[in-house]
Amino acid sequence: MKTKFYLKTVCLFALLFIVSCSKDQFSETEEVLVPEAVGKPVGNEWEDNPYKLNVVYFVPNDMTPVSNYESRIEEIMFDAQEFFAVNLDREGYGRTSFGLNIRKNNGKLNIITVNGQQGKSAYPYSGGGGTVINELEAYFNQHPNEKKSEHTLVFLPSTSGDPLNPGGVPFYGLGKYCFALDYEYFDLQYLGENTNLGDLATKWIGGMVHELGHGLNAPHNKEWSSLQATLGTALMGSGNFSYGKNPTFITASNASIFANSQPFRNDTRSDWYSGVTANITKLKGSVQNNKIVISGNFSSSGTVSAINVWHDPYPAGGNKDYDAPSFTSIPIGSDSLYIESPLSEFYNLDGQYQLRIGFIHENGSRVTRAYEYEFVNGVPNIEVINTKDLLDRSAWAIIEVDSEEDTGAASQMLDGDLSSVWHTEWKSSLPDHPHYFVLDMGVVTSVKGFAFENRSNLNGAIKDFEMFKSDDGSNWTSMGTYSLNQVQNIQYVDLSATQSFRYMKLVTQNSHGDFNYTHLAELNAYSDQ
Repeated sequence: MKTKFYLKTVCLFALLFIVSCSKDQFSETEEVLVPEAVGKPVGNEWEDNPYKLNVVYFVPNDMTPVSNYESRIEEIMFDAQEFFAVNLDREGYGRTSFGLNIRKNNGKLNIITVNGQQGKSAYPYSGGGGTVINELEAYFNQHPNEKKSEHTLVFLPSTSGDPLNPGGVPFYGLGKYCFALDYEYFDLQYLGENTNLGDLATKWIGGMVHELGHGLNAPHNKEWSSLQATLGTALMGSGNFSYGKNPTFITASNASIFANSQPFRNDTRSDWYSGVTANITKLKGSVQNNKIVISGNFSSSGTVSAINVWHDPYPAGGNKDYDAPSFTSIPIGSDSLYIESPLSEFYNLDGQYQLRIGFIHENGSRVTRAYEYEFVNGVPNIEVINTKDLLDRSAWAIIEVDSEEDTGAASQMLDGDLSSVWHTEWKSSLPDHPHYFVLDMGVVTSVKGFAFENRSNLNGAIKDFEMFKSDDGSNWTSMGTYSLNQVQNIQYVDLSATQSFRYMKLVTQNSHGDFNYTHLAELNAYSDQ
């Protein structure tokens, strides 16, 4: 059996250090190598995980599998398990990794080979992943015992016709499915070689492990500046170009996500990824000692294991989130958060950023809130995220609306869930602006202003609108015309003066992008602070 690349590299480095380093040098260098200096596991350490990653080899009906695919993929997957275990252990989660379905009679990886219903042209890179998923969902419905978790890695044989230039098939993550390709030289023995085959191995094996990260719930992010010299490149950043060639690692924030991903866990539960809500009730951003400090309070319908923040620069034409340094912490008690982000770990202290705060739950669910801020003369105006004290809306109701989709009821603006939104009709009909809704606050209420939150897809977000007030729901008085920006931040709109009323009517004039439809995720109000 071939020696694992990951362990082989460690042994070579260790030998070089013993021969050439003094005691002081060895101690200093050993600190760098600790994440990788682990013993080879006996058997498969994670074969008893209650949930296993489904590994599928999907073959179009006009193709045959690439030779020796089972043994080659098995070795690569076992090596990837070790990579995840070493990294999660370094971050304090113990030697935990994703489970794989191991055959009890011979210790081999059970790869589910599925014959596609169509030829290779039906499964191209663009759009082919969805077609494969539809067929695999049907397959798992017919063979439920073969589905060991909600997460599936799918290999397809390359359709390029050139083993030195493979491609042509899906290679990305789609939710809890992720795709990779197989070709003649997709073999662990080439990983790390300074050859054309070695470069290909990093591209396609490293790329597979990167896409597997997506299939196991992780987003992109970039390594901290201070960690580049010791740990190297973040797997979910540019790690698909460095894996096996140069030091590559899993960041602390993504380790917290993997640790709460179903195939990594040793406990069984019936609520994996079931809907949870998490709301930030108070949020404050400040700059202290050259660090961005995010603090506040939150509420959640589930147990929060970790809280992550991403600082994502997005200049025009930027790559969006590959270059986002991320930071993680555990909740303080059950309802408080505090995370520091040293500016020294950023790569650019200029321009616009999106701040994303992600609540990682024990059942694997992640709820994310997004905010926009900007660096001005090297200083972040992070105070723009600061929240106001919102009014209790438990007695509120939307009592009238001009248009709503069956899945986009206006009442969803009051449910605390950004994923459920008011959305005007667009499927069977597409009425144009103006659109309106009427809010009943239950009693006459003193209001200084309203707070609005958009969904993540900002197409059609409300742009210009007018608000009216009433005490009886019949006689209306204008409170002025206002505008919202096309951002995910909570946007606070102050009235000209504090006013008292029971009913508010909002009438849209247009939407960002000049769409006929519009939408809104959350509506709140506040009084004088």
